[in-house]
Amino acid sequence: MKNKLNSFFSILLPNKRINLFVIFIVILGIISGSIFLVILKNNDMELVITKINEFMNNINLNKLNNLEAFKNSLIENFIIIILMWILGASIIGIIVNVFLTYLKGFIIGFSISSFILTFKIKGIILSFIYAFPTTIINIIILILISVYSYTFTVLLYKSIFNKTNNILIKSYLKKYALILLICLGFSIVSSLTEAFLMPSMMKLVIKMFI
Repeated sequence: MKNKLNSFFSILLPNKRINLFVIFIVILGIISGSIFLVILKNNDMELVITKINEFMNNINLNKLNNLEAFKNSLIENFIIIILMWILGASIIGIIVNVFLTYLKGFIIGFSISSFILTFKIKGIILSFIYAFPTTIINIIILILISVYSYTFTVLLYKSIFNKTNNILIKSYLKKYALILLICLGFSIVSSLTEAFLMPSMMKLVIKMFI
């Protein structure tokens, strides 16, 4: 079972160096987002707490427009995924993609820490609901699209400067297109859980603990 699982991951994420680099960037972003919240000035920190409280009140009072939230989340996810996919087809695009990977990690770290800052111990429960399953799915999407976009950029670089066989690029392009479809599919699931499942679970926690 373990060998089959390792084989699956080796097929899905074939380049170990790029895999580790992407995971490092994501983790760095999450840590940076958490630290950034801690070092905010008091006025900015109070603004974050106010926004989180408003968000939770809207959920509790059924003021959250689920369809609108789903649409906005889906559009945002699609834009990021497609943009990173397109940028992967250019050598200089890797710089922007590294930044986008870091930024998405930063937002995740900042958001999770905001719940803990606002609700203390109870915020740990809310941050867990926020993270599972929506954020977990988003991290999987981020790692997939980042790994494959970086890999494609490396192949293009080798093709131009090291005269790598173009057949390899054409073959990889099919897999690259498939990964785009997979990530877009995952993002639909992510947006659905963010707009419908997460608010329902948070509302339940509010009634029970907050």
